[in-house]
Amino acid sequence: MLLWATRWGIGLFSDSAVYVAAARHLLAGNGLSWLSGGGEIRPMTLHAPLLSIILAGAEAVGIDAIAFARALNTACLGAEVLLVGALAKWMTRSAGFGLLAALVVAGAGELLRAHILLMSEPLFIALTLAGALALMQYRQKRRRLWLGFGCLAFGLAALARYGGLALPAAGALFLVLDPGTALRRRIVDGTLMLALGVTPSVAWMARNYHLTGQAGGRSFGVHLDAWPTVRDQAMAIIFSWFAPLRLVDWIMSQPGVSAILIGLAGLSVAVLGILMLTRRARQTIAGNASLSGVVLVGACLLSYLGVVFFAALFSSPGADVNERVLSPVFPLLWLVVVAGLAWVWKRRSPVLRVGVGLLLILLVRHKLGYEYWTIRELGADGLGYAGRAWRSSATIRAVVEMNPGVIYTNDIAAIYLLADRLSYVVPWALPNYDPDSVARVEDHMRDVLLERDGAVVLFGAGDLPVGWSRARLVVGVQADDGVILLPTLAETR
Repeated sequence: MLLWATRWGIGLFSDSAVYVAAARHLLAGNGLSWLSGGGEIRPMTLHAPLLSIILAGAEAVGIDAIAFARALNTACLGAEVLLVGALAKWMTRSAGFGLLAALVVAGAGELLRAHILLMSEPLFIALTLAGALALMQYRQKRRRLWLGFGCLAFGLAALARYGGLALPAAGALFLVLDPGTALRRRIVDGTLMLALGVTPSVAWMARNYHLTGQAGGRSFGVHLDAWPTVRDQAMAIIFSWFAPLRLVDWIMSQPGVSAILIGLAGLSVAVLGILMLTRRARQTIAGNASLSGVVLVGACLLSYLGVVFFAALFSSPGADVNERVLSPVFPLLWLVVVAGLAWVWKRRSPVLRVGVGLLLILLVRHKLGYEYWTIRELGADGLGYAGRAWRSSATIRAVVEMNPGVIYTNDIAAIYLLADRLSYVVPWALPNYDPDSVARVEDHMRDVLLERDGAVVLFGAGDLPVGWSRARLVVGVQADDGVILLPTLAETR
């Protein structure tokens, strides 16, 4: 399904351009970086490095990074289906529930949407699930090899997405609180998890700070006023995974219902956290594969959500909370739901089993319907820069034919991915642009354009902002999707 949905090419957006460019620049000896229009090196810091490193490996053996990313995402989705099935079987002690969990993930439109893009979520999800399964295996077999696999997977997940930075801490907490082994061994295991899982990310962030003064491409900034919006976005997305949109709309329109659901979720987490502090509860959980699995998967889920919400509320610029960013939550939450349904099923009550059966029928119907419409939508055209409009862009064709010496544009990702050219962002789109300095900035840009036989490529209407004049720029190409402006020697404004 994924290969069919991406038959126009894997979805490409601005972040995709960063991953691909960093991979190619790494091979060129410029490190993980983005090069601006004049070849100036801009270190990559806003994005975690693992995906770009893997894409660089593909390019090193002659495989195009974009084509390889499509195959990588397909492999990740297949691995996630198998991993969810294995984890669900482990947690429920039921092959039937394991198969059910795997089939739902295989047909989940939410994951398909995440895997159709050249982004880091597919790699992150696969590594997170692999780490959880490895720790579950270690819990049963007590072989350090499985612990090593778990540490490696969580550490790589943290290098795939900054959202995974807390995964090693969640894994270490799970290991330390396990009463099945001596305290000394638990401390050693937890320390090993932190050392192997966190050290690579700490090294990467130290590199970022050394080069740019920022560890993760963002600065600290409090945006607590965004909490209602962030909360409602996350709730609506998560509810839509398991309930019809009409029901989701009704829940979101009832503040009291939303507050009750949030309160119950928070209370459940708090109670579980308190119980985990008691040895008796830990022994009970350690002796129950289902409970132990729920605790581990739940810890991974909460650690990821914690980092996402922290980045949205306490960083500048605030991180997005959308369906793609929350996609790693789906398989983890689904595993918790499956474990709960299996527990109810095993009560052997006919009424409860009928209820579970009806819930599963409604859920599968909901997921199949969403999957159907998702495939139809995604298969109709490519996403982002892989779309038909971009593939047939007259402006892009003109850029390739003209081959300007330097380019200023309002879409550097389009220029890089489709024209294979580096470019500068037009000055008025920069975050520190001062409208009062129009004359000076315009003169500098024109001087650069004249000196290097450059062009200004504007997609869309091609209008200049207030204060800018076309007296020193003439239309070189006018297309239906953009305009290319060329500098002149005119001195009048």
